[in-house]
Amino acid sequence: MNIPKNLLFSEDHIWVYLKSDNIARIGITEFLTSEDEEIREIILDAEEGTEIEAGDIIGEIETSDGTVEIISPISGKVLKINQDVIDDPKIIIEDPYREGWLMEIEISKSIESFSLLSYKEYKEMLQDEK
Repeated sequence: MNIPKNLLFSEDHIWVYLKSDNIARIGITEFLTSEDEEIREIILDAEEGTEIEAGDIIGEIETSDGTVEIISPISGKVLKINQDVIDDPKIIIEDPYREGWLMEIEISKSIESFSLLSYKEYKEMLQDEK
């Protein structure tokens, strides 16, 4: 399983990529996509301009096995939604860490104030889940 070292992660298998000090992209990890046979639909409840808080349910993934909630790992203002992923959810399975991002957020607090895991911590968490 591919786990990029330059990302931060939530315990809910959401990745965070810092584009700058206050702009981040988020998406779902390969672990989450590998658990389900087919992603049928991505539904994002947050729209561009919406303020979200860490812990908010911002959407859901409908799979062949059921529905998985997408929980925001950070707080801020939604700047962009990746419409390509909504139109073609297979992008997430094919390229979850680059083309498969879900949204771009202007972070409202210091990134250190959120409960995010480093590459090493996330990898250890995955080993514990096996």
